[in-house]
Amino acid sequence: MTDTTVKFGLLVSMFQAMLRDRTAAKKRKRFRTFLDRVYTGREYFSAVRLILPGLDRERGTYGLKESTLATCVVDALGLAKDSPDALRLVNWRKGGARSGANAGNFALIAAEVLQRRQGMVSGGLTIRELNNLLDQLASTENRGEKAVILSSLIKKTNALEMKWILMIILKDLKLGISEKSIFHEFHPDAEDLFNVTCDLKLVCEKLKDHTQRQKKQDIEVGKPVRPQLAMRVGDATTAWKKLHGKHVVVECKFDGDRIQIHKNGEEIHFFSRNFLEHPEYAHGMSNVIVQNILVQRCILDGEMLVWDMATQHFAEFGSNQEIAKAAKEGLESNRQLCYIAFDILYVGDTSVIHQSLTERHSLLQKVVKPVKGRLEILVPDGGINDHRPPGQPFWSTVAYNVEDVERFFKDTIENRDEGIVLKDLGSKWEPGDRSGKWLKLKPDYIHAGSDLDVLIIGGYFGSGRRGGEVSQFLVGLAELSDHTSYPKRFISFCRVGSGLSNDELNALVAKLKPYFRKNEYPKRVPHFYEVTNNSKERPDVWIESPDKSIVISITSDIRTVKSEVFAAPYGLRFPRITRVRYDKPWYECLDVQSFIELVQSSNGNTRRADDAGLQNENPKHTRNTRRGERKKVTVVPAHFIQTDTSDVREETFIFANMVFYFVNIPPSYSVDYFHKVVVENGGTFSMNLNDSVTHCIAAEKKGIKYQAAVHHGDVIHYSWVLDCCKQKRLLHLQPKYFLFFAGPSRKKILEEFDAFSDHYYWDLDVTDIKQIFSNIVGLESSDRVEYYRKKYCPVESLCLFRGCCIYFFKALPIINTDCKEVSELALRRMRLEITMHAGEVCDSLTRATHLLVYSTNESYNFDHLYKSFPLIHRHLLHSKKLHIVRYQWLEDSVKKAKKLPEDPYNLNPDSLEDLEVDNSEHGLPASTSNMENQSVSTLLDKYETGKRARPIQRNTGKGNPRSTRRMRARIGNRPAKIDREESVSSDSAVVTGREEALESRKYNNIMGEGESANDNTRIEGESAKTCESLGGTLVWGQTGSEDMHPAELHKKKDSDVGSDSMHVIEDRLGEGEKLEQMVDPLHAMLLDMVPSLSQRNVEGESCSLGGEKQQQQDINANPVKKVDGEKEKLNVDANPVKKKVSYKDVAGQLLEDW
Repeated sequence: MTDTTVKFGLLVSMFQAMLRDRTAAKKRKRFRTFLDRVYTGREYFSAVRLILPGLDRERGTYGLKESTLATCVVDALGLAKDSPDALRLVNWRKGGARSGANAGNFALIAAEVLQRRQGMVSGGLTIRELNNLLDQLASTENRGEKAVILSSLIKKTNALEMKWILMIILKDLKLGISEKSIFHEFHPDAEDLFNVTCDLKLVCEKLKDHTQRQKKQDIEVGKPVRPQLAMRVGDATTAWKKLHGKHVVVECKFDGDRIQIHKNGEEIHFFSRNFLEHPEYAHGMSNVIVQNILVQRCILDGEMLVWDMATQHFAEFGSNQEIAKAAKEGLESNRQLCYIAFDILYVGDTSVIHQSLTERHSLLQKVVKPVKGRLEILVPDGGINDHRPPGQPFWSTVAYNVEDVERFFKDTIENRDEGIVLKDLGSKWEPGDRSGKWLKLKPDYIHAGSDLDVLIIGGYFGSGRRGGEVSQFLVGLAELSDHTSYPKRFISFCRVGSGLSNDELNALVAKLKPYFRKNEYPKRVPHFYEVTNNSKERPDVWIESPDKSIVISITSDIRTVKSEVFAAPYGLRFPRITRVRYDKPWYECLDVQSFIELVQSSNGNTRRADDAGLQNENPKHTRNTRRGERKKVTVVPAHFIQTDTSDVREETFIFANMVFYFVNIPPSYSVDYFHKVVVENGGTFSMNLNDSVTHCIAAEKKGIKYQAAVHHGDVIHYSWVLDCCKQKRLLHLQPKYFLFFAGPSRKKILEEFDAFSDHYYWDLDVTDIKQIFSNIVGLESSDRVEYYRKKYCPVESLCLFRGCCIYFFKALPIINTDCKEVSELALRRMRLEITMHAGEVCDSLTRATHLLVYSTNESYNFDHLYKSFPLIHRHLLHSKKLHIVRYQWLEDSVKKAKKLPEDPYNLNPDSLEDLEVDNSEHGLPASTSNMENQSVSTLLDKYETGKRARPIQRNTGKGNPRSTRRMRARIGNRPAKIDREESVSSDSAVVTGREEALESRKYNNIMGEGESANDNTRIEGESAKTCESLGGTLVWGQTGSEDMHPAELHKKKDSDVGSDSMHVIEDRLGEGEKLEQMVDPLHAMLLDMVPSLSQRNVEGESCSLGGEKQQQQDINANPVKKVDGEKEKLNVDANPVKKKVSYKDVAGQLLEDW
């Protein structure tokens, strides 16, 4: 496959896979697979130039950075300038509630905008088509034409592909793999070839076969070479140790642009260290090069600077482009470009990089004719050294010991140069090498400049991980108009962002964030800030007022430069933050006049006088350059080390006679800071919690140390300490400062403060009032509030649901989208109706008084609702205080303007409040006595009288359910009596009780699965059938009801109901359920041994039966109607009454049989 057929989407797939891979080995493997399986035609350059866009020199620059590219994308999409998406693209750095997680990443922001406008399917853009469009984009300078090309790309891609195209244009793919790894995977000789040619196309065409090694190629005139680089060292001693035993030359490190000059006759090329050509230097330097270089072809390595003819010194860094532009326009100036050549790489037709530095220096002196202030050579003997002013140090010299290096370095510092470079005179010139043959030493590697306390006046949004958040600050110096008052104006000084850890930076930004104000350029800046409005100075946000800001200490390179970007007369190079001065008020920052005096007194250096020595006398500022060297660690844990306060001076005595113990502190502070604050204000601190501690200070309520402090006494929030220091007085301990109240403090607080933390005698300020109001809002409604609601809102129609706490339950999931939206709207409307009529909508069933079921299915009943709730919440459905109603109750109540009774809309079973809940189902302890006394007949009794039976358990086995053992069980829940004279009176009493219960309930329906509300009607209409209980205790035959005794008639009705109940239970057992029985095993065994005991002829006991029946009637207070004795006797003889058998009867029968 070639670039004409390979889709760009395949390359995007590889990019996405590389992002997911964690290791460089996997990423390299992805790249190798792409080359071998996709690019079979070996036209690698078209794809590699997209993978390494920063190394592609065949295509010119696009002239598009994020801000310009955002404008072009807005034009390409045809968006209005003030539309939300256009503003998101333009303000891609800025965070905020609407910026999302991708703030600070332009490509991802653009992908979000494009995703709503592009299809998900790729347009089939090939790699060749993409390269052609990118060539057009780079060749045009018109922004409108660039927008047209981007519009064409958008039409041929999807959002994901367009995201990667934008990253290619910005030349920043963020794949997590280096170009060195890409080159190594492409071909073992690829990096070496690129270093000497800087030609990616040549590398791809010449090294197509990665299995075949390439002969090492030398440098050529006209092709830029990667420069040899110097390794950084920390001090002169370290540098000398690395070059020990070698001949060393020490050179001044000039502060200019590293430039290679390629001369081929009269054709001159100027290449930067990034192998970019700079034609702007041609007007000012070409003639000088042609006239003073004595060979036709050569390559020089050196530094391009600006020479000031008036001062006879090199100008400060940053003016090269300005002077080159002036030379191109023919403007006269006292400043001119000057090139200092310190190495030569090519002479005539031969490369000399393999020769030693000493030999190259000799060639340089032969080839170049120096011109003062225009073309110089840097060699130890001669060259620019001959043109130095009288009394000035040498620019280059040979060092024989470390003292020579230190002396040369000291002279360089005093001359305000950038630093020094040490080179091995016997070394070769190696492209791209940083192995240590060249070493560099700069002043800021040794001495930090003095800490300058400056005030933050603005902020800049970051990118990448800091996207959407302020990551850099614009700082200012105070302009004092009157030494007796606070400064009223601050001038911009520099931009700083490095030096703080992520936690420190986050804490600082969090404190300043409430006072950020958007910089709406070109609107006028805040009147107390003086700025230049330079685009490099302009912040994204301002601090609304200086007194809301924070002072920070910054340091920098010891040299200062005159600033054109900022309003201050001098700027700093490489500033960085050393610490945040939370302890320093805003008006005590450095002022302009003091800074100028500091610069002038130190001859342009911001370094303190006591730091002038070369040796690092303060080890804590030394940077350890050896990675393998371990730091010395004390054996004492850090939290036990006493804070050194020997240099802390007492300023106030507000904490006199107080001993502080700091339990925990916020991450934005350190323990040492609080210790020093306490000492500064006359107090003392303790590292341990002991009896001498008077104040325990904490930031949060957690940790073992906090628990120990609670047992000690009061625990106070750390803000009290800070507020005391801020106001320079000891503040009263108000409730807002307490994390924990001990007994005495609690009593005192209750005596002096009301329920809203308002003191009875103290005056309040605005902050206190806001705090009190927030406390009031936070209180829950009490009975008193409810009382006043009833009193002042007597209109019933407006308070229909007062006192109702309603929990909404949507019965069934709705699949249809339209129906789902309608139901959501209906539920929302009903919630509003409840709120409007003084009710409360709750999200917890525990507090609910009403469970409102929203279901369009009329057959939805309690069983469905019961199964919809998890086990741990089902017991709440049986609460007597909870009304389970259909949603029509709410609708009808609102319609009729009065709260209707819940009963007609109730989903509860008729006797739900009488149901006995099985606690084990809800994870609660079950009653042991109930489990022991329950039997089959008891279960039937509960069904007949409305009691809830023991739940039928599911059979979890894979086979058929195990049949229940048939045993004879005693009837009723009364204990058996061991009494020889016991008769059927107990049975009659039970039957009578059942009769009364059934008559009072009018044969209420029995709760069970699939049972309708009219079960009793069906049961009463059925004829009596032979019914066998699960225990096999009794068998009843068919008997005409017209000839039966009233007691027998009631018994027959009871039997009919029980029979139907048994059918229900048997149906359930048929579905795989098992009924658990509680049967007396001894009773059952005896009945099996003597079957005749199950039924007995009670012919001779009818009188006794009548007597006991009368006695039972007296007990129940519900007399049974008397019937004719003969008829009763006839009925008894014809149909023997079932007798409840006792253990005594069983024993007597056994004795008779013996």
